[in-house]
Amino acid sequence: MVPRQLPAAVPDFCGRLAHVAALDALLAESERNAGGGATVVALDGSAGAGKSTLAVWWAHRVQDRFPGGTLFVNLRGFGPSAPLPPQVVLTDFLTALGVAERRIPEGVEAQGALFRSLVTVRRALVVLDNAGSAEQVRPLLPGAAGSLALVTSRGALSELLVSEAVRRVAVDVFDAVDAVRLVESVVGEARTAAEPDAVEELVGVCARLPLAVRVAATRVASRPFLSVADVVEEIREEQRGLIGMEGPWRGLSGVRAVFDWSYDRLDPVHARVFRLLGLHPMPEFGAPAVAALAALDLRSVTHVLEELAEQHLVEPVARLQYRMHDLLHDYAAYRADLDETPVAREEAVARLLGWYAAVADAADRLVYPVSARIPVELPVVQAPVRDREEALGWLRSERAVLSAVHRIALNQGMYDVAIALALSSRHLGLGPRSWWPEELEAKSRGIEAARVSGVREAEAFLRVLRGHSHRSAGDQAAAEADFRDVAESAERSGDQVLRRRALAGLANLREAQERYDEAAEYHLAVWEATRQEGDSAAEAITLGNLCLVNAKRGRFDEALDYAQRAWELRSRTGNPLIIAYAEDDLALARQGLREHDTAIGLWEKVVDVYARHSGAESHLATALEAMAVSLVATGRDDRAVHDLRRAATILADLDDPRADLVRRRAEDLASARADGPGQSADRPQAGQSGSGSGDS
Repeated sequence: MVPRQLPAAVPDFCGRLAHVAALDALLAESERNAGGGATVVALDGSAGAGKSTLAVWWAHRVQDRFPGGTLFVNLRGFGPSAPLPPQVVLTDFLTALGVAERRIPEGVEAQGALFRSLVTVRRALVVLDNAGSAEQVRPLLPGAAGSLALVTSRGALSELLVSEAVRRVAVDVFDAVDAVRLVESVVGEARTAAEPDAVEELVGVCARLPLAVRVAATRVASRPFLSVADVVEEIREEQRGLIGMEGPWRGLSGVRAVFDWSYDRLDPVHARVFRLLGLHPMPEFGAPAVAALAALDLRSVTHVLEELAEQHLVEPVARLQYRMHDLLHDYAAYRADLDETPVAREEAVARLLGWYAAVADAADRLVYPVSARIPVELPVVQAPVRDREEALGWLRSERAVLSAVHRIALNQGMYDVAIALALSSRHLGLGPRSWWPEELEAKSRGIEAARVSGVREAEAFLRVLRGHSHRSAGDQAAAEADFRDVAESAERSGDQVLRRRALAGLANLREAQERYDEAAEYHLAVWEATRQEGDSAAEAITLGNLCLVNAKRGRFDEALDYAQRAWELRSRTGNPLIIAYAEDDLALARQGLREHDTAIGLWEKVVDVYARHSGAESHLATALEAMAVSLVATGRDDRAVHDLRRAATILADLDDPRADLVRRRAEDLASARADGPGQSADRPQAGQSGSGSGDS
């Protein structure tokens, strides 16, 4: 699918004829330039001048000339939230361009190289809105001719102008004619013609800034009983109190006066919701989060947000999703400081952070239904997720917000929230490797929150989870340190559950180190502990691990015994994915005992389940690879070739280094079939499937 990521363009765009002509000329020049690099155009100008509106409108107008797709991102270079790092943006761009999450490399340089390679073979339009610096933009630029990058920024990005040969188009305030035309498009031709002098004065008091003109004109349109001259006088009254403004509003008295005037005419409920939006860490938000922030029901807050959208104070971007201009977000935060008491602000932020933590916790429970967890006191909320797919989608779409909320919670001493958000960060491990540092950072923040608040159980639990993350990332020394520290602490305190979790971590680490006998000893100790605790979910996971480690030791009778015990426990859950894990183990053991038909029957069921569940791709590939062994053993080489090729494709999408090896085995087997019986081939290897987990 070709990505088309542009937000909606304003329906009443007007003016900017010279700017549109300049952009059209640069596009034509780009299309003639077959041998040079990509064209990069920078729209720079003051806040509220209409850079983003122009960029989005023009990009909609020309995107059909870019068959490779249109990519868009708000880089948040100016605003209350932290600027988006290039690594985060590149991950999203590569995903949109069809790169499987686990094939996205680590590091900005590697990601940028892959991104440029992809847009070299496809003409793409890249819109980088609200850039903060040249360093933020440079890794996101396409390299080859044919593609075009359009960058908007309040700064001139002079370093890019020199080093990247960027073509600059300055965007100033409207001229008087365009400003009047915008008023006319909003309030109508009749009212504009009836008061031409007042309309000219209106655009003058708005300093001809498009954002201020649009907000003022929208308010005029919604008050037909007021003359334009009355509105002008009201705005001037607001301006008289703004002399000597400091900080980010210096030089923007026209915008501030319009915002003040528009805000003062909101009814109390709408005004309260608007100013509380300034307490949200980002200028993009969902209605359910705003409902928590304002302590209103979803229906009421959605009605308020739609009314604010009518006044162009927020903008709808999807169902129940909204955003606001950075200046409006700053202004809302200013009004919250002015019009809300410190206690009211603290309570609103606490509600918002608690809501995000509670929804993240609910989503985590859907993604990991039987995983170990610890109790954390959170508010009761109605989570906007109903199943595993929705839960994983919500966690991923809210990734940046959750990270910002997590930092705020830790800084403000909301330690339960910080711990809960750390616990729910494990989904990042299912994403591309570029997300894994975020997971480690989140768990470290949770550990710090637990340490400061004296919640030792949470601190130790998160240390174990962080150890597993270190192991997955290949940092065996850091994993060993976390597991060892927790195990020693548990020995001193006599906490058997904690000791069992640390030993499970060490067991999985020993398997990664191919020290299978030591791994088996640890797993046996963990199994004994789970039976004493009566924790059937943890016991089932441990039995699966014992099956796998004994298969790797060549002890298939023992592996089958453990697999059968695990199946008995897991089948009680009624969860198809959890049952499939157990049947995967059974198939592996049966194969080791040369019961190939039975193994194939089990794997056919397992493959069907894995294929229907996001996040099970790795299990699917290894099940297909392992089943191929039994298919060859029973003379079904054609099916084995098909399954190996399918496994190789999946592994390639996951950026798994085994992909090439599996593909070679498939082709060798196919060649041997073509050469006739008696020819040897590099057969698939057994003992590679199974459901083992470190989360016990």
